[in-house]
Amino acid sequence: MREYSVSEINSHIKSVISDDFVLRNICIKGEISNCKYHTNGHIYFTLKDDRSSIRAVIWKTVPRPDFKLEDGLEIVVQGQVGVYEAGGYYQINVRELKRSGLGDLYLKLDYLKKQYSQMGYFAPQYKKKISPFSSRIGIVTSKTGAAVQDICRIARDINPFVELYLYNALVQGNGAAQSIVRGIEALDRMDLDVIIIGRGGGSIEDLWAFNEEIVAESVFACNTPIVSAVGHETDDTITDLIADRRAATPSDAARIAVCDISHVFDQLKRYKESLMMFTDKKVRDYRLRLEEYSLMISKESPMHRLDVNKQHLSKYRLKLDSIIKYKTDQIRYDLQKYNTLLLNNIKILLEKERFRLKNLTGRLELLSPLKSLSRGFGYIESENGMHISVLDDMTEEEYIKIFFTDGFAKALVKEKVHDTNGLFRTKLQET
Repeated sequence: MREYSVSEINSHIKSVISDDFVLRNICIKGEISNCKYHTNGHIYFTLKDDRSSIRAVIWKTVPRPDFKLEDGLEIVVQGQVGVYEAGGYYQINVRELKRSGLGDLYLKLDYLKKQYSQMGYFAPQYKKKISPFSSRIGIVTSKTGAAVQDICRIARDINPFVELYLYNALVQGNGAAQSIVRGIEALDRMDLDVIIIGRGGGSIEDLWAFNEEIVAESVFACNTPIVSAVGHETDDTITDLIADRRAATPSDAARIAVCDISHVFDQLKRYKESLMMFTDKKVRDYRLRLEEYSLMISKESPMHRLDVNKQHLSKYRLKLDSIIKYKTDQIRYDLQKYNTLLLNNIKILLEKERFRLKNLTGRLELLSPLKSLSRGFGYIESENGMHISVLDDMTEEEYIKIFFTDGFAKALVKEKVHDTNGLFRTKLQET
């Protein structure tokens, strides 16, 4: 028997389907799921009913519909069924489409959102705060799913000291809602820091367990903060809306729930730096205060006062010495000035007195008895030394002394003759 390659089989299937007249132009009615507008311009989605699904694509060359494609929207598409050889699956290449209605599950989900919103389950005041230092983390998900692997990997990377507690729960199909509730209740009794509820993406049917009433009530009643990581960011479940925090993916849930040890170390470093700065500032402040107090104490100390008084005394002494020197110099100058003035005055007075003396001497010489004696007159004294100027001063028979310029002579008075006729005075005048 001949052996065929995978490519040959896929190519043969493609040719068979392409040659089928019915599949070349066919209309299909179904509900949109997993719709994605790709950056390359194509639109990918799944068209499903309650029992089966088929992939669909609208190539960028096909005219865009006049409404936005969303999950849950019922549409009728017209196109050709083809085979994607590289992937080995078939899909319908849509040429035209029109709106048909909303799917039953989306209508039910919309009803549940309105109901729980009216009951206040989505209100911010019921959201519990997640500790930034969470280290004991509970996880409600399937142990075989990719979600738990992503959560554990990210958690270990962020904080190798974190403690993870997994409750292996069904996240899809019959019994999934009850299994999730049991996981929430079990982990809530363990006094953990936070619980992560999550799974990978999927259709609305795959995620429906997280819209069940018993799960919603369990999430709302849980005492431990819950981070919901159900599906992807475009998915929207009741659990996401009631949970204390919603994460776009399980990996993001781990980043929200787990305390980043590097941030803790950074915070501790900042605290240390702040503490060191605060301590240094306090030390500087206290050192300055100590210096101020020391200065105040030194200013009030007896030794300081004594030094200050010594300084004042030295200053006053210098000032006094300066004043004394100034006064002394001034007095010395005044004495010198007055001495010069006095000497000049004395000299002037001496000259005046010398002139006066000379004048008086001249006058005295004119009045001197010796001058008269030199002209022939005599000076007469009694024997006992009394001056005799008139006859009545002597008696007859009395000895008298008659002085001349060159000596004296003793004489005996024999007779006193009075000049009654003025002859003697006339004689004197002639002399």
